[in-house]
Amino acid sequence: MSIEVKDLSYTYSVGSPFQKEALNGVSFSISEGETVGIIGSTGSGKSTLVQHLNGLIKLTSGSVKVYDIDLSIKKPDFKQLRATVGMLFQYPEYQLFEETVLKDVAFGPLNFGATKEEADAAAEEAIRLVGLDFEEIKDKSPFELSGGQKRRAAIAGILASKPKILVLDEPTAGLDPVGKREILRLITSLKKSYVKTVLMISHNMDEIGEYCDRVLVMSEGKLISDNSPQNIFADESILSGTGLSLPHTARIRRMLETQGVFLQGNPLSAEALAYAIADALGGRS
Repeated sequence: MSIEVKDLSYTYSVGSPFQKEALNGVSFSISEGETVGIIGSTGSGKSTLVQHLNGLIKLTSGSVKVYDIDLSIKKPDFKQLRATVGMLFQYPEYQLFEETVLKDVAFGPLNFGATKEEADAAAEEAIRLVGLDFEEIKDKSPFELSGGQKRRAAIAGILASKPKILVLDEPTAGLDPVGKREILRLITSLKKSYVKTVLMISHNMDEIGEYCDRVLVMSEGKLISDNSPQNIFADESILSGTGLSLPHTARIRRMLETQGVFLQGNPLSAEALAYAIADALGGRS
């Protein structure tokens, strides 16, 4: 088991007029190799939840275990934890800060105890891994890069420390459709060859439906559903009251049903939907 969370609760600003319960009795486990989507409206507890996974928020109630690192003990090994769990925040390009791309990407390994030579080698590997031309950009300022390149450089900065778990908070936010597709393809490629487990927060239900094996649905600090995207998006009542909508593919399927066209299964990618419609109409032309 790569992640095990039991009865996790958290309250901000305890004892003040601004006290707010962010998490209430959340429990789930994630096996190594899964890609898990986390969805919910703003304020549902998604970010508070994932920030517990690498110790950015201190555990106060319940238990969290990441591989063999138990955050319930008095002094967890936060250094090992943060090397294990790589976290990419929303608009990660705003996290870029060094004078060159190479220095920025090498910062993580250096911080975790690598020599300069080891850190530079890890940074070069990560930069190439995310599809950037190492020789072309290594000495550039991160701020000279395009938006898509900045996003890739920020991902490289996480990968350079070789995490087992990658947590992505709205990884495609602010990108155009082409940029979104490129980042999602990159994440899929990394999952196959480099990172074992991926957690992805997103308000984009199409991305969650197409790229995730499982979906955790958060509402008002509680985990209200944990199931496959096919099962989650087949039952509209699960998302009722969350402020979330069905993926476009699920909405098209429902619209077709009102016209007497019934599809096999619950296709959640555009390609799968197209094949299902062709099958329903008697051919794959």
